[in-house]
Amino acid sequence: MDLARSIVFLVAVVLLFTSLAVNHAESQGQVRVVDRVLVVDIAPPFDTIDNGVAECFTDALREAESTGSLLIYRVNSYGGLLDAGFTIGDAVLYSKTPTVAYVETKALSAATLIILPANIVALQRYSTIGDMQPVVVDPLTGRIQFVNESKVLNPIIEKARTYAGRAGRNQTLIEEFVRYALTINSTVAVSLGVADLEVEDFNTLLSAINGTHVRVNGVEYVLNIDRASVRTFSCSIRSRFISVLSNSYVANILATIGMLATIFALVAGKLSVLPLTIGLLLLGLVGTGFSANMISAFLILLGALLLSLELFVIPGFGVVGISGIVLLALGFALLPVYVPTGVSPSGEYITVLRLYVLAVSIVLGGVFGVVIYKVINVKRRKPVEFLPVGKTGRVIEEVKPGQMGFVIIEGEYWRAVSSEHLLPGEEVVVEEILEGGVLKVRRKTS
Repeated sequence: MDLARSIVFLVAVVLLFTSLAVNHAESQGQVRVVDRVLVVDIAPPFDTIDNGVAECFTDALREAESTGSLLIYRVNSYGGLLDAGFTIGDAVLYSKTPTVAYVETKALSAATLIILPANIVALQRYSTIGDMQPVVVDPLTGRIQFVNESKVLNPIIEKARTYAGRAGRNQTLIEEFVRYALTINSTVAVSLGVADLEVEDFNTLLSAINGTHVRVNGVEYVLNIDRASVRTFSCSIRSRFISVLSNSYVANILATIGMLATIFALVAGKLSVLPLTIGLLLLGLVGTGFSANMISAFLILLGALLLSLELFVIPGFGVVGISGIVLLALGFALLPVYVPTGVSPSGEYITVLRLYVLAVSIVLGGVFGVVIYKVINVKRRKPVEFLPVGKTGRVIEEVKPGQMGFVIIEGEYWRAVSSEHLLPGEEVVVEEILEGGVLKVRRKTS
């Protein structure tokens, strides 16, 4: 009996240690192969790092995570907004999929900030990075002022060091990027431990990182890139629209025109154009950081209200209806793409719906624009008068001197008088038009 118990105990111990050993081996050897690549570009004409670019980047990262793809972001930028840079940097820092930052030509200021947390940083030969000292731009004069206050610099430095610490980059040099606007080229960046690779072009990058092991959130990934699976992410209409509106010049122009036009519309009593002027003012506010989602909802509601008034209340189709179509189109262009799954339609559905609405709005706007243009031309056209003086016709009813008869001139019947006795069928010539539209005629001589 004791022997049997001993054997059972030994078997249990062996099974326990075997299970632990297998689990340890699996945890140590958990390797996932990544063979798909999603590329997102931060390059001209949308090279300024703003809220639109940040939204496009997070959309691309979300898609890369959902498809198990490597995200490569190609950067060729002078920088941009600090908040947008933090949004992109945080997204990379907490990414659930491997990321590679590839710098083409330059990545300065905020563009340097966003490449630091990537698993691999590759620089094209002769490219430059750095110059991260923050600046303040006066929107009225365009004057640039460098910021040196510790209260501003220290949080940026700490954030940059946090990003750099993820992959063990040279934090001391990165601090000099912020404090002294230091700029270095690709060779120096690799030699001093800020970047990982210096490559000739994008194809060289793909070859260089092939077979590389990357650890993300405790999971080891091996990059086994299939060139045929490399595809470029297309940013949404909304994100590109936000980038355009985020341009300080565009934002100032829209806000100024919208404000002045609103004042003039109120003073002149042209309330029918007031929704359009308010729409311009709201679009200008997007560039100042106002929520694009709230503006989108307001434009859609206002546009739907105006279109309903035009269709069901106001007779005809005019400025109110056109304003409704324009505001609806702008509102749908700013509509968010990604919404909670299971609560609202999918992002792909919203994208297709947005394109459909924009297409219909453009077509309807074009048709009604042509109609209104034609109506305006007709109203402005001078009336065409038919003057039969000098025209020839024939007598329909006998015309005697001092008595009125009827003649036909180019298919129209006219009352006529004459100093001659004219019989039906005779040809006559109109001499003049008398009072009351009566024609004075005479016999046509051959």
